[in-house]
Amino acid sequence: MKRSDLKKLNLNLVPVQCEAVAGFVFINLNEENEIPLEVYLGNYIDKVALPHQTQRMHCVQEKSYALTTNWKLYIEVDMETLHTNFIHSRSIGSQTVRPVEHDRNWFGVYHQNSLSPALFPEKRNLAFPTPRGVIGEAAEGTHFCVILPGFFIVTAPEVMWWIQKTPISATRTSVNVGYAFHDETLARHDFNEIAPHYFERLDQVILEDDQICEYQLEGLSNRVRGHFTPVEPVAAYFSELLETRLLEAGYE
Repeated sequence: MKRSDLKKLNLNLVPVQCEAVAGFVFINLNEENEIPLEVYLGNYIDKVALPHQTQRMHCVQEKSYALTTNWKLYIEVDMETLHTNFIHSRSIGSQTVRPVEHDRNWFGVYHQNSLSPALFPEKRNLAFPTPRGVIGEAAEGTHFCVILPGFFIVTAPEVMWWIQKTPISATRTSVNVGYAFHDETLARHDFNEIAPHYFERLDQVILEDDQICEYQLEGLSNRVRGHFTPVEPVAAYFSELLETRLLEAGYE
């Protein structure tokens, strides 16, 4: 079908801003937006996308679903690593990161790694090799970044995955997850043999994050005073008792 034929279908379509860069397609539904995409993204493309050769990556698995959580809670979980030793003790473990120099509408952290963080620790020796053209820090580690407002994208030397968060309401979030590999990795004779190990690990970590984000929302909505969940009434009582006794003793 030609583009000119669309008018004959009377679909009431409206034009939207759309631009492709480094293998990504960005759509902006705001008709009044006047910020060019290259300005909005700042140095993300040059700093992260091009060194990782994202333009050569192809999505091989994707899924969408909804969670009972606020999208901002999920962004917070994406960008802090304190929870990895606990929530992801088997799937990730300790993961040291440092902030990445950024500007405009993205931010992120960098994890230097000799073995792929996209596999379970005991299976990291199975990782695909780093494809040609992946250079600098991109070849030596993994970038965990957020393109505002809710596009969390992880680029490791040999694989990329993302978790796109779109708010439905204050307590519901639409989630889109996808995994992608470079063209030469997809052409490997052992791709179908090794790739399931990646899917298993990525699915597990995302499931763990999904669960903790829903639990966080439940905690924020509980009726127990302070930073406690409904299953901690005695801890909440002790906190209130301590506060009362300190006030009675003249401490503020």
